Amino acid sequence: MAEDEEYFAYLKSLQQVQLPRWADLPQFDLYMDQVVQYVNELLAPLDLGELTATMVNNYVKKGVITPPTKKKYSRGQVANILIIAILKSVFSLDEIAAGIDYQLQGREKQQAFDAFILNFAGALQQANTNFAGGVLINKVTKEDTIKVQSAMVSLAINAVLQKMLVSAMVTMVMPKPTGKKEK
Repeated sequence: MAEDEEYFAYLKSLQQVQLPRWADLPQFDLYMDQVVQYVNELLAPLDLGELTATMVNNYVKKGVITPPTKKKYSRGQVANILIIAILKSVFSLDEIAAGIDYQLQGREKQQAFDAFILNFAGALQQANTNFAGGVLINKVTKEDTIKVQSAMVSLAINAVLQKMLVSAMVTMVMPKPTGKKEK
C-alpha cells in the first residue's frame, strides 16, 4: 500500500506544477542566483534535478543563451533557461538550441514560449490522466507484466522516434560546414 500512496502522491505533485506563461515570467532582469532559484522552484515537483550557476554559465559559453547584460538575465533568457532545464535530460544542448531557433522562425519569443509551456502542461495533464486510474502494484499477474512491457517498448520506440525527428530537424536548421578551417 505504501507504494500506491507514494505513486499517487507523485501524480498529485505533477498536478501542482504551475509553469509560467510569458506574461507570468519576471518582468525585471534577474541576477544568476535569482534565475537559478526561480527555475529550481518552478521545476522542483518534476524532479528533473537542480539547475546550477555552472550549468547556466555553460549554456552561455556554448551560445545556447545570450550572455547576461550587466550580470542580469532578461525575461527571454530566463525563458530559454527554463526550456533547457526541462529538456536537458532528453536532448543535447545543440539539439535544444536548434529547436529553440526553429520555433522562433516566423513567430515572436512570447508566442513560441507560450506554445511550449502549453504543450508541456497538456502532456503533463494527459500523463496524469492516463496513469491516475487505479494502479494496483501489489497483485501483478503475468498478463499485467506483459502489458506493461509492451507499453514500455512502445514508449521507448516513441522516444527514439522523437529523438530521430529532432536530430533531423537540427540537421536541417543548422548551417552546413563550408569545409574550410579558420586559423
